[in-house]
Amino acid sequence: MTESPAPYLDIFPRGQEIPERLDEQHIITTKTFGFLIHPNIPLTSPDLKIADIGAGTGAWLLDIASSLPSTCQLTGFDVSSSSFPPSQTLPPNVAFKIQDMLLPFPPSEIRTYDIVAVRFVSVATMRIEWVRAIENLVTLLRPGGWLQWIDSCNFALYNSVPGTSRTACQEMYDGLEPFRSKNDVVIGMMMRESKNVRREDVFRGIGLVDVHEDVFSTDRLQDPKLQLRDKGTRNVVVCFMGCLESLVEVEGSGWSKERIERVKEEAMREVDKGVYHTLDQICIIGRKA
Repeated sequence: MTESPAPYLDIFPRGQEIPERLDEQHIITTKTFGFLIHPNIPLTSPDLKIADIGAGTGAWLLDIASSLPSTCQLTGFDVSSSSFPPSQTLPPNVAFKIQDMLLPFPPSEIRTYDIVAVRFVSVATMRIEWVRAIENLVTLLRPGGWLQWIDSCNFALYNSVPGTSRTACQEMYDGLEPFRSKNDVVIGMMMRESKNVRREDVFRGIGLVDVHEDVFSTDRLQDPKLQLRDKGTRNVVVCFMGCLESLVEVEGSGWSKERIERVKEEAMREVDKGVYHTLDQICIIGRKA
């Protein structure tokens, strides 16, 4: 038995991801924001070099590649290659590499990128951990290059039909307390903000300029035909249950494989009856002076 979740889980879960879930998350997030790259970031150069951190299946990177000149260079980095698309299917200007975002990048990558984009790598990240990650990623940027960080927080549950239960979904969320019961958590899909955590100040403190943060709620999506609210809620249930699986071997956690399976089945039945969630989707950008 171990005493606590692995520290790395606080910023970048190592669990085996489901490619279909990642692709669905990409679609939902893009529709929530209405952009792939923040409109404050210029895309006029025909020779942009872009890094995607936590690239997963490459859905975001490949969408970007289809909208930019083929003279742009795009590289996806992830801690595992398990979700990378087959190399023979990639455009010539797109590549994927294995890289831990918290470890130094190879010298050949340093100060070579115009845009570094990060998406959904935080669970419940303390300020000191977030600063460390950002400082490492900023080393990739050329002077004048932009960092774009997209993540989420402020999970909430709602009924759409009177009299329906949220008990299992709430049990799932309450079980994630070990991930978020830390001091000075500033970002991550399991955290709830009790005050202004001043994420923009973190970017400015590292020396980034032209800093801006947008926050959109997932309930901005109002398209019944696409069923994005239902799909998004099921996506989050799968993600959260995957995180709870890492607590099975944690002494005193109270979680077993049997309990996880029961809660997952009951939570999905609640979603069938109209329970849904919202999250705040955050996009914060800053430019390297």
